[in-house]
This record gives sequence, C-alpha cells and structure tokens, in this order.
Amino acid sequence: MRATQSTFRVIWAAGVLLLPFHPVHASEAKESRPGVYRGYSEARFNEWRKTSQYVAMSDGVKLAVDIYRPAVNGRAVDEKFPVVWIHTPYRRAYTDPKGTLVNPLERLNLMPLLNHGYVVAAVDTRGRGASFGARRGFQDRSEARDAYEMTEWFASQPWSTGAIGVAGCSYLGGTTWHAATMMAPHLKAMAPGCTDFDKYGFVSRGGITAQFNTRPENPGQDYGQGVVPVQSDADGKQAAAAIAEHTKGTPMAELWAGMRYRDDVSPLLNVPFWRESSVATYAKEIERSGVGIFIWGNWLDEGSFEATLAYNNLNNPRKLWMGEWGHCEVGDFPMATEFLRFFDHFLKKVDNGWQREAPIYYRTVNAPKGKEWSSTDRWPLANARNQTLHFGGAASPGVAGQLTGKLDSTATAADKFVVNYDPKCTGKPDLYFLMWPCGVDNHGLGYTTPPLIADAHIAGHPIVDLWLSSTTNDADVFVYLEDVAPDGTASIVTHGRLRASHRGEQPAPYRNFMGLPYHRGERGDAEPLVPGKPARLRLDLLPTSTFIKAGHRVRLTVAGADPRQRSRNVQFDPAPTLTIHHDREHASQLTLPIVGAFTAEVRGE
Repeated sequence: MRATQSTFRVIWAAGVLLLPFHPVHASEAKESRPGVYRGYSEARFNEWRKTSQYVAMSDGVKLAVDIYRPAVNGRAVDEKFPVVWIHTPYRRAYTDPKGTLVNPLERLNLMPLLNHGYVVAAVDTRGRGASFGARRGFQDRSEARDAYEMTEWFASQPWSTGAIGVAGCSYLGGTTWHAATMMAPHLKAMAPGCTDFDKYGFVSRGGITAQFNTRPENPGQDYGQGVVPVQSDADGKQAAAAIAEHTKGTPMAELWAGMRYRDDVSPLLNVPFWRESSVATYAKEIERSGVGIFIWGNWLDEGSFEATLAYNNLNNPRKLWMGEWGHCEVGDFPMATEFLRFFDHFLKKVDNGWQREAPIYYRTVNAPKGKEWSSTDRWPLANARNQTLHFGGAASPGVAGQLTGKLDSTATAADKFVVNYDPKCTGKPDLYFLMWPCGVDNHGLGYTTPPLIADAHIAGHPIVDLWLSSTTNDADVFVYLEDVAPDGTASIVTHGRLRASHRGEQPAPYRNFMGLPYHRGERGDAEPLVPGKPARLRLDLLPTSTFIKAGHRVRLTVAGADPRQRSRNVQFDPAPTLTIHHDREHASQLTLPIVGAFTAEVRGE
C-alpha cells in the first residue's frame, strides 16, 4: 500500500501524485485482524492533489498547512472525506541537505489513506516550520488550543465529512495526545506513537533528566530552515519572516534543566510546566471526549512504559500495539494497513471487528519463528510469574558477580566502584538522537546468571531492589538488564534509572500503576543519603517481552552515569564511590516477570 519514496519525490512538487492502486472487488472475502485488512475498504483513488495555505488562529498567529485530497485526472474529487492530520514541529514539508523533498506523512505511513477516501494534512506547530509565532514551551497549552482550532477548521471545510483524526510519533505523538485534551467536538480518533503520558516521568524518569529531550536546539530542524513555503508565498518571504520569529522560542533543553523536581516552577515560563505539558494532567478530559485511541510503541524505546501507563489509565475505546523495534519504527509490520483499519472504524464507522479483538497486540523479541506476535486483554500479563534472583559473589569493575535463585544468608559481601562521569559508548552511535542506551565496556558492576538451560521469556516490568551506599549524599543510579551471548556479545533488553535522593515511594496518582514502585519526585520528597550508610532503592525497568535463549546469560549492570546525560545536575568532585550491599540484612535482588520456566544452572552439575 505504500509508494516508494522515489515516486513521491519525482512528482510531489507538482502537487499531483499517482498513488499505488489496489482495487477491492465486491466479491473479495472480508478479513480484518492486526496487519490484515481485506474486503472492507475500497481503494478508489490512485491520485492526490496538494494545496497549502496559512490558517489564522484566534490570537492572529498564522499556521502553515498542507492538504492532500484524493484526485481524478489531476483534479481534486468533489466529495466529502474524513480528515487525518499531523501537528509537527519538524517541518510539514522540507528540502533536506541533498535537495530531496521530504514528506513526513509518507514516513508516518499515512499517505496510503488517500487511496481509500481520506484527506490527509500536515500542520506546522506555532513557532516551527513555516508557521508564525514563537514556541512558548514544549507541548504547552498554546499548541493544544491550536490543535483544537485546526481540528474544527478541518471539520468545517467543504471537502470534509466532519470526522477528524490525528496521528503522529515522538513529538508528534505528544501533539496527538494534546489535541484530545481540548475535547474538540469533531475529533473522533487519534493514534499517538512512541511518546509520553507523564511528562516528568518520561523526561526525568527517576529524577534524572536524560536522553533525547536534553539535546541542544537544531537551527534547521527546530527553526524551519529548508521548509517548503505555502503556495501563496511564492518568493518565500513569509516563511523567512516566520523563521525569524522562531529564535525567540523557549529552548527545550534549558526548559527541562530548569525544573529539577516535579513541582518546580519553570524559571523561563514562571509556571509549574511539568504539570502543564503532561498528558496525564488531562486524563479526565480525554475520557470525556470519547475519542478512540490507538496507542503504539516499541520495547526498545524510551516511551515503552508510557504507552503501557496510558493504556492502563484511560477508559476510552482503545488499543495498545507494542513492537520489538526502536523509536517510531514499525519493522516489517504493515502499519499503514493498521491505521486504515483503525480510522475506518472510528471515522467511517466501518464494522470491521476492531473493538471485538483483544485490545493488546505485542511482538516478542527473539521469539520462535511464527510465534512473534501475541494478543492479550491485559498488561502486565496475567500468566507472568515473578522469579527472584539474588546478588551474590564478589563483583568488581570488569569482573562479574552472580545472580542466583538462592539467597546466601551467611554472605557479608559489599562491592564497590568509583563512578565514571564520562562513560563512552562502544561503536559510534548518534548521541544527538539516542532513544535507547548504548553499550559501555567495564561500566559499573555486573551480576550474571549461569547459562540458561532453556529459553526464558521475560514479559513485563523487571524490578531491581538495591541496597546502596555512597561516599556522597546523593548519586545517580543506572541499571541495565542485558542478554549475554555465549561469545560475550551483550545487548540491552531493558533499563531503568533512579536518583538516590528520589528513592522514597509514594502512592501513585493513577488507577493502575501496574504494581510498580512510584517515585513522585517532588522537592519535599527528597531524601539525601547519609554517606556510608546503606539505603534501599526500588526501581522498575522499562517493560519488555523478550526471550533469552538457552546458553545465554542474564546480566544486570549497575552504574553511576550514562552517556546520554547532557544536563547532569548531580555531580561530585571527586567522583563518589558507590557500594552495592548484598548481605543477610541488605539483600539486593532482581525480580523478573517470567512466562513459563526460568532455569539457570551450570551445565554438567
């Protein structure tokens, strides 16, 4: 269903495109299940017509909009269609450094909707792309109000049925959620991908601000360089004037760095901005909107927990899709088909069985061939059982301790390492956009099981119960669960992080926090360490569904820094020495959610 990128690029500038054409015959048998859709939606069109314009918001700020309508013989079809749109800060259309025209709707698997009688559209957020204004804050109420107005504008157009959907991934996933927080009457469906539900819990998970959200501003991507002007702006002067306004916006990294605790007031905006920008703040409004929701994410992505949190704390008609890939990736799954099934159901009211299916569809990493995908009606899985592994042996940098199913009640061990504040990734990953941790050689301390006798299926949220002391009154703790192959090659299955002073646990402000420890992260919750005194830290790792193969080992690595930290606000000179305790009174342990059996024994015994 998806056209090649080269086809789009050759003809796109002309405003007319021939789309791949897949006619549906009346006699075709009906079939509708995840990734498969036949006999329900006729592919009537193989062309589209593009227009672009400015739309003024109620405060006078003009947003740039691209609109793609089904066409026949080069002319837009004079019919009404549902509309699916994206709200992007990354330019709704632009020319990349190689001179290639880029259409984000194509990359988001939304262009094929045109075949089936949809209008699709892209809108530059205010202060970005060719839109005017300056961004006040990352996904603030201004963007949400703009989304409301644009939704109702699309609904009022003569080519619109008034049934509107919104979709997107990453930042665009966030703008998708925020569109629903305003309860626009004509918004009927949304598909947010690889994004957050609790802003503080995502950006500053465990009280530590890290990963992509700390990146510096990119003048091209963030301010709009290379953006395609709207049609009426033939000489590009309006786009240039808009870009000049963008530099006055609030820089993202500085915004987050200025709010160390959840309840802090932003010194740049003078408001408690974590609350304003968090989707969870508006959960009741989303529920009252009644909008249908297709939440999608990946296990190897920072937003994996947020997807499960959102799914478990809303009562809208909703589904959760979890792949095994990275940020905004869909692998070999036909996501365009799934979007069509979803939007057909909610925007065209096609009875295609969407809501009669199991609500959760997920892929398992390293699963046996033919058993990669599973369905369930709840997450965490009802059939997962906890397997506790205790820290043992003597670990030192470069020498692994043990993870064992038996607690040694006579142990008096304590393992030490000095925090390395400048860890280096193995290989050469792009640290500017790193949404999953990289491997680091001889990083912190590791604890490893013997080789597994049989495959083990980890499915859920692992929990680390760690007894730790430091030579300082605080410390950042990063934990990585790794799959270690017989040749020593390691891959990170999941990970977590927690600042020691945030170790206190409070009641979670959610209907369903999935039985996990909740660290609120408000300023009054901070508990400094007493240097040299063991303290208990319980932290959950991001969810996963992964098979560890027989012969492989499970390793848990504990470190005091991560290469993705750009705005570290807890650092000591000299670097602290951290001690991991695992004696009778301080039983550090790892709890794995296991489906089936977990057997790790030294072969031959």
